[in-house]
Amino acid sequence: MVILLVALTFLAAILIRALLNHQARKRAVIMPKLEREGVALSPALASSGSGGIPQFPIGIYYDDGHAWVRLDEGNKARIGLDDFTQQVMGDIDEIEIPPVGSRLNRGEVAWRLRHGGRKLSQLAPLGGTVVEVNQRLSRDPSLANRSPYEEGWILKIHPKALTKEMPELMDSFQFRKHFDQTKAELRSFFNNEGLGRIYGDGEEVIRGAAEKLDERWWRVLVTQLFHSSPD
Repeated sequence: MVILLVALTFLAAILIRALLNHQARKRAVIMPKLEREGVALSPALASSGSGGIPQFPIGIYYDDGHAWVRLDEGNKARIGLDDFTQQVMGDIDEIEIPPVGSRLNRGEVAWRLRHGGRKLSQLAPLGGTVVEVNQRLSRDPSLANRSPYEEGWILKIHPKALTKEMPELMDSFQFRKHFDQTKAELRSFFNNEGLGRIYGDGEEVIRGAAEKLDERWWRVLVTQLFHSSPD
């Protein structure tokens, strides 16, 4: 009986250790994926000077033109630019924001970004009336670089067709998949040198890629990734 108890105790210890090792391996696989999806990251992102892997936090909805939406109380929607946009543009010098009372239509220009000689028009992910703008951006546009999903939001609207237009947006998981597919499609447009000015060896974005591209490749990037047109 004693021998049997010792054997069972030894077997239990082996099973417990195997279970713990399995859980550790599982965490090692899952956690990097969650971090890439923005699940384990703070929505307020501080980007490094050399760029990095774009983050798309959960709890936010994304448009394929790289604008995001977060629903607020009082039938308001908060809107801004995503992490990929701010990395591509580099240090943003100016953001042209429509005044309160302006009416936006989904898919039309909502704001314009400028870095040096490069300008980018981004499209409204939802239609509605502008009810508030982020005044801090007029004094410090780089706030959109440092905290694109929190302090660097751009405007708030009263949506005019929320139930119709929200299903057109993507959650974090869907947008990450869409982003990866679009990146793969870009290879058919860019030569290796051109693509290398946007992406590094891995998934990271070259910070300030906008000013590193010549006019031809900049137009390709804007039309293919932002579905807009260079100003």
